[in-house]
Order: sequence, then structure tokens, then C-alpha cells
Amino acid sequence: MPDEPSNEQAFEALAQEARVARTARMLTETDRLQPNQRADIAERFARFIEEYGFTQAAVARELGWSTSTMSDVVRLTYKGDSIDRRLVGIHNWMELAARRENMLRKRRFVEHSVAIEILQVAGIVAETCKMGVVFGPAQIGKSMTLEAIQGDARYGDPVLIRVDESMLRPFPLCRAIAVRFELSDSGTFDKVFRRIVARLVGTKRMLMFDEAERVTYKALECIRDLHDSTGCPVLLCGKPAVYEKLGFRHVGDFAEVTDQLASRIIVRRDLTERTRGGRTPKPLFSLDDIRKLIGAADLKLHVAPDAVKWLQSRASSLGTGGIGNALACFYLACKLAFVEGAETITVESLDRVADLTMGHEHAQRVSEVVAEASALRRVV
Repeated sequence: MPDEPSNEQAFEALAQEARVARTARMLTETDRLQPNQRADIAERFARFIEEYGFTQAAVARELGWSTSTMSDVVRLTYKGDSIDRRLVGIHNWMELAARRENMLRKRRFVEHSVAIEILQVAGIVAETCKMGVVFGPAQIGKSMTLEAIQGDARYGDPVLIRVDESMLRPFPLCRAIAVRFELSDSGTFDKVFRRIVARLVGTKRMLMFDEAERVTYKALECIRDLHDSTGCPVLLCGKPAVYEKLGFRHVGDFAEVTDQLASRIIVRRDLTERTRGGRTPKPLFSLDDIRKLIGAADLKLHVAPDAVKWLQSRASSLGTGGIGNALACFYLACKLAFVEGAETITVESLDRVADLTMGHEHAQRVSEVVAEASALRRVV
């Protein structure tokens, strides 16, 4: 009897389906655009062609327009009665071009195992214009992944809001979102909220909230209201506490939805699930992940195979600082190797620098100094 599909396989199938279908983000030529939608498409198009090296003339040729028509449309001065249809054409061209070219923003970024899971959820959320949540412990690469796809054309130009201590309640959070979109944050909560809605309704821009577990439940409801009022997809990212705060609870092996907020979540992903479940648990980071991270650092040093395994074990061991701590030790070992004239990073050198650090937070501070001093670049 064949094995039943695993949760991992089902999730992969869902992610693939979202990548193939991609219908929610596309507009139709009969859509009547609001002024904010017109301005949003024009602004995104200007950034899109600059970042990816297109010209207005080249895009006009693809769309079968004259260059003067293209210029007037993107400046929103086109006098014809079909400006909305033409802007819809530009919007859909950007969507298709990003997929066709598989465009990635020009950043140094490694798609390791955790990042791939986050990208899969982000793809599902962006393409369905729904809400999703990813969660896991600190220092496993969540924030850097969100930063890497901020503004990425493949995800509809998402905007990242990193929650800090000043944004835990609904009004301060709304004011921070307003500022992020260059809107006025003055006035009452209702006025600020309505400004954001007026700016975002119909644009399908994805809103990504990092460290979402920090906000109050009322602030999460405010995010849900923004999603409902604008139709924009929302991705929440944080530590495992966000799962309970969203209104989920476990009954046996099943997750039960307990309120309106949880019911909006179309996909949720525990980023450490594969390390616990099934007959063959997997490490959080594979050896290939570690090799890719080392390769992206562009070092002129050899890393011994047992040192790669040490880094994988350190990165995958929750409670010891995760990938952040592993890379901190790696960077510090590289610095010492430069100073001492060594050509190989070994387990002994990694153990040595691990003993010098006082917990992963200290290691992070050390790694930043080391990276700057050594011209080493963070890659996760």
C-alpha cells in the first residue's frame, strides 16, 4: 500500500498551485480604477523599470503602444477614455514580467530551508490576497527573509512593517503604517485608518508584519480590519506565541479556529515542524544550506567538512542562538584565522571562539563588529 502524502508534500503542492494559478493579483481590462490605484501602479512601474533595467520604450513595444502613449499613461496625463485599461495592462505586464524573468531584488540573499518555507507561504498569501502566518524561534532567518522580499516584484511589491515597542497598540501601529506609505499620521485613529484604507484599497500590495507576537490582540484585529477593508494580502511573522494570540488552539491533533481573526488565516506554518514530526525528522538547516551560506560569504579560506557539520548542528539546535549564533561564531573564527595566518576553519577554531562568546546576543554584537572590520557580509 503506497504511503499517504505527508503534510510536507501537501504544503509543497499548495505552494506550487499558488505559483501556477496566480489569478488573484491580475486585474481585468473592465476594472474601474480608483485614483489611489492609478497612482500606485504608476509609482511601482517607475521603480520596476529602474530596478530591472527596462525602458518605457521597450515596454511600450511589448504592449503595442507608442512611446508617447506610454509616457502619458504613466504620468497619468493620458487624455483618452481608456487610461484605466492601459494602467491595468501595465499592472499585468509587471506581474507577468516578474514571473517570466523570475526576478529577485538585487540583494545578497541565500534561500536556505527556513527561507524557502517563508517564501512559499508568502507566495500563497500574495497570490490569493489572503492572510497567512509563519512562526518560529528567534535567530533562524525570519527577518532577513522578509527584508529580502520587501519590494520584490514577484510578490507584488510587499511592504515590511517591523513591530517595535512603540507600535504595540492599534493607534500607534496605524500611525506607523501611515508613515510607511508617506501619509499624514495626524488626527484621530479613525482618520489615520481611513487614510491608509484610501491609499491601499484595490492595490493588492502585501503587508508583512515582523515580530507580530509583540502587538496586542486589538492591534491584530486592526490588521485584520485593514485586510478586510483593502483586500490587501497580509503576512504575519513572529515567534510561536503569535499562533495562540491569533486565536488557534489545539484539540488533540487538530487546530481549532476560535474566532474571526483566526478564520482569516488561509495558511499557517510552524517553521520548526519538520524537526519534530514524521518518521524521519529533518534538521532545521541542511548541510547544503550551510555550504551555500559559506559560499555566499565569498571567503578565501577553506572550511573543513567537520566544521560545516559543527555549523549545521549549532544552527539547527534551538535555544543556542540558531543560525545567528552559528554565523557569529563562523565570522569570529574567520577573523582570528586572518590574524593568525591560518587557511582552514576547523571544529577546534569554532569551539575556541564559541567559548569566547557569552550567549548568542553577545555573539551577535561581536559578529557585527567582526563583519565590518573584516569586510565580511551577512548572508542570512
